[in-house]
Amino acid sequence: MLVALALAAAQALSPAASAFIDDATGRLLAGEELAPDFPVHLQALPPDQRLLVIVHLRRAGFLADVVMPVDWVIAPAGPAGDKP
Repeated sequence: MLVALALAAAQALSPAASAFIDDATGRLLAGEELAPDFPVHLQALPPDQRLLVIVHLRRAGFLADVVMPVDWVIAPAGPAGDKP
């Protein structure tokens, strides 16, 4: 069942969201932090994809101290205006 859930989640991710998660996973395994401009890259994703990436990042422990306003999370994709 876990494999089916992972497969469903992988299919739900856009290539850009998948690339962001792959980069974050690589940084986690290397003991690094997220790039300082990660909100800019997140803002470029559609809201549904942005939320999936944020969930992944929180579960990986990257966003434990970061507050992400709901209006920023559900804002349309585009260049980042306000950082969370």
